Amino acid sequence: MEMIGRLLARTINVTTWVGMIAILLMMVQITVDVAGKFLFNTPIPATISMVSSYYMVIAAFVPLALVETRNGHITVEVLTEFFPMRTQYHLYSWTYLLSAGVFGALAYRSWGEAGKAQNSGTFMVEHGIKIITWPSYYLLPIGAGLMTVVLVYRWLVYVTGAKSGLGESPTIG
Repeated sequence: MEMIGRLLARTINVTTWVGMIAILLMMVQITVDVAGKFLFNTPIPATISMVSSYYMVIAAFVPLALVETRNGHITVEVLTEFFPMRTQYHLYSWTYLLSAGVFGALAYRSWGEAGKAQNSGTFMVEHGIKIITWPSYYLLPIGAGLMTVVLVYRWLVYVTGAKSGLGESPTIG
C-alpha cells in the first residue's frame, strides 16, 4: 500500500510541476503581450485564448490532488468541531469516499464532454487566428480523476490502517 502511495505522490509531483510551469509561462506570455502592446503596438496573438483555455485550466484543476494531500481544501465545521477528536477523525475519513464519488462523477462527465469537444474540433478565433481548444477540455477530467484516485487511496489507508506513502500533512486523530 505504501508503494502505491509513493507512486501516487510522484505522479502528484509531476502534475504540480506542470501547474507551476503553466503559471510561469502564463506570466511570461502576459508580460510580453502587454509590453509588446504598449511599447511596439504589437501584442502576442492568442494570449487571451491561451490564458483562459490552457494556463488557467491547468493551474486550477491539475494540482487538485496536491492540495488534498496537504489538507488544504476548505472545510466548514459547523457541528463537527464540538465532536471528540476521534469522532472527527472517523467522519473526515469517510468524507474521502463521499468526495471520491463526487470527483469521480465530475471526471467521468467531463471526460465525455472533452470527447465531444474533440469530435467537433472545438476552437476559438482571436485576431483572425484559429486556436484549437479541445485538448484543454481533457485537463479537468485528468485533475478530477487524479483527485478521485487520491481520495480513494486515503480512504483505503484509513480502512486498512496501512501506512500511507503519500507524504500527507497531518490530519486529525
